[in-house]
Amino acid sequence: MHAYLRTRGVPRKLDYGFLGAAPGSRWWDAYSELTATERPCLLAVTSKGRWRVLISGVPSTRTDSVGTLVYYTLVLDGSPCPTGTVGAARQDRPTVLALASRWLDDIARDPQGRGVLSELLDGLCSSAEVDRLLAARHSELTTERAELTARLATALASLNPGPSAPSAPDTDAPSLVLNTERWIAGRTAPGADAAFLARLSSLLSGEDGQAHLLNLVSSAEDVTTLPQKPGLLAVLIEGGLVGDPAMPAEALPKLRSEVVASAPKARWRAALVPTALTALILLLVGLALIAGNWI
Repeated sequence: MHAYLRTRGVPRKLDYGFLGAAPGSRWWDAYSELTATERPCLLAVTSKGRWRVLISGVPSTRTDSVGTLVYYTLVLDGSPCPTGTVGAARQDRPTVLALASRWLDDIARDPQGRGVLSELLDGLCSSAEVDRLLAARHSELTTERAELTARLATALASLNPGPSAPSAPDTDAPSLVLNTERWIAGRTAPGADAAFLARLSSLLSGEDGQAHLLNLVSSAEDVTTLPQKPGLLAVLIEGGLVGDPAMPAEALPKLRSEVVASAPKARWRAALVPTALTALILLLVGLALIAGNWI
């Protein structure tokens, strides 16, 4: 598993950047209409044997030079870890699940998300060290950057699951919709947090799909602009900016491509239409030529 940490410094010129290495792409930009990364959110995608997770909007105690709150973004990626996997990769799935459950718990306890993750990330390095790393070129301070990355990995591995973990008892009756392949629900809907983490666990184990905590979504209609990827889908409405965090669970329709693929008759009809049109055009051309000869 690779872990990347992004934040900003105190001087205004030290804008948001990664303190160590940076991910190969800004894949999360595809979700910019659905969530604001400066507010609490979570994105998770598994595709083609690789999973990617973003946790963003984690507040720091630090502020910039004009008093604006500073936040952290964590980006993680790795290979799926099926049951029975041995070696270092075996720890990746429980680490990410503990991180996600702690983040959900922090958001539930504080509107800004201040809690365990804030303390953990603030404790990784001092404000002066953040400024020094952001001010230097990426090719500089390589030893310090590597040490910070190692501390980050150690800190994440030491996290214990929060109360939202799938194994925690749920006193409220969850909706049966949460057992379907594609659903959306408010973050505080009964059973939604545990179902979300269970879905995230499936993605980390290798099932293709998406699991997101979004803060610019208020209804099922809003996720029509979600990047269309096959597989499982779970969406939590964060409710910090728009939407109702207690919205009851609602099933989401399958992708159009999945519906067509599962309907042989639909494929047959789709192939028949172009053939029929071609035959009709040829017939009209032939009639026109015959009419021209008569004239």
